[in-house]
Amino acid sequence: MDRNGMGVAGWMIVAATLALAACRDAAPSDLKAAPQEPVKAPAARLVAPEKVTVRGEVLVTGTLRADQTAMLSMSVPGTLQKVHVSRGQAVEKGDLLATLDDQVARATLAQAQAGVKAAEAQLAIADDALARVTAVHKEQGVTDQQFRQTEAQRGAAAAGVAAAKAVAEQAEVNLRYQSLKAPWAGVILKVPDGTGMPVAPGFPLFLLEATATLVLDTSATQAEASAMRQGATATVTVPATGALATDATVRHVVPMVDPMTNRVPIEIAVPNPEGRFLPHAFARARIAAAPREGWKVPIASLVQREGAFACWAAGTDGRARTVPVQVLTQETSWAVVVPGTEGWPDGAGIVAAPPPGIVEGMVLAGEAGR
Repeated sequence: MDRNGMGVAGWMIVAATLALAACRDAAPSDLKAAPQEPVKAPAARLVAPEKVTVRGEVLVTGTLRADQTAMLSMSVPGTLQKVHVSRGQAVEKGDLLATLDDQVARATLAQAQAGVKAAEAQLAIADDALARVTAVHKEQGVTDQQFRQTEAQRGAAAAGVAAAKAVAEQAEVNLRYQSLKAPWAGVILKVPDGTGMPVAPGFPLFLLEATATLVLDTSATQAEASAMRQGATATVTVPATGALATDATVRHVVPMVDPMTNRVPIEIAVPNPEGRFLPHAFARARIAAAPREGWKVPIASLVQREGAFACWAAGTDGRARTVPVQVLTQETSWAVVVPGTEGWPDGAGIVAAPPPGIVEGMVLAGEAGR
């Protein structure tokens, strides 16, 4: 310990405190900041949009559905005896699908037919009686009252025949309804799980879809729909299978706007005689329309924004922005579009290959026309 009463440890604490105070009081200019690397703008190839005239087309997408769909059921109650088709089987109009146990129906028909014969026999007796009474009445051998009574009996016998025939016809219809036949050609998509079960009239047993013609349910903007007409030709493709139809036609341009999508519903009839198209598949269609002028741009520059298309572009300031566009046609590497009401930005260059992470306002290292 020194003479001031402080040991070596005490002097070390004092020195550390003074050094810390000196650091706090140092001027900002005395502290040198670490050098930072300058932020480089991502490289992007920009191309000038090329004005072209294209064949009038409207591009739409949607889902294929069967032209006709029906849940088939028996018209009379009974016990399911046999199913004659399997799921996925193609059937023609009139093909037998299922039959009920018809023993009771056949017995009922036989009884009704016997009733017809009995009624006809009664009519024959009444006809003979009327003929005899008529002959005698002419000779005034019977009174007018007896003649009218015999004539009425003959009429009752004729009515009995008509009633018996109606019962027999009903029994024949009931027997026919013991079997279920396809109302039109199509594909069976649902069948009963087994036989021997009782079924009630109207209980769905089979699902039948007509696939000779499919319908593409799609929609278009109001501007696109105004350029379409009923009966216009269309080319339909299914990307998943490559199925192609060049003879599809616009069946309906529904004169309304869907409040959920703000688009006009369109129905396109797609011939499918060979079964290349499958119901419920996603499909694309090109619908013929009047020739239009547009701008040719790289397909990679297109993005979707809120259910519509937009195109990445950069103006003279080099900042990336999306321009709303309407796609007129597209191929593997390019598309023809029409920009929105604001048009292209000044000195616009289309971003041919948008860099990863591109966002609105990002500065791009590139020049229009390159």
